[in-house]
Amino acid sequence: MLERKQAEERAAAFLADRSRAWPTSDVRIVQEYCFSDGGRFIAPYNTTDYLDRGIDDARLGGNLPVSVDLETGECSFITWQEAEDFMDRDLL
Repeated sequence: MLERKQAEERAAAFLADRSRAWPTSDVRIVQEYCFSDGGRFIAPYNTTDYLDRGIDDARLGGNLPVSVDLETGECSFITWQEAEDFMDRDLL
């Protein structure tokens, strides 16, 4: 079972790898919004311009958080259905 720090490191590495091909690849996990649910670590992210400098125009919209399976360490992005479930439960 992964600890929170290990799951966050995996999420950050996954995000860094996937975001290389994006127009805005300068993104970072938002640690204070991360949470665990059902054996998964969920890691929202946003651009560093928004997080560090408060540039509202740099804020991402519609981005799906990273999910880390706490047993296997496998990473993926959550689905829209999962995002809606988390929002319904006030987790996102």
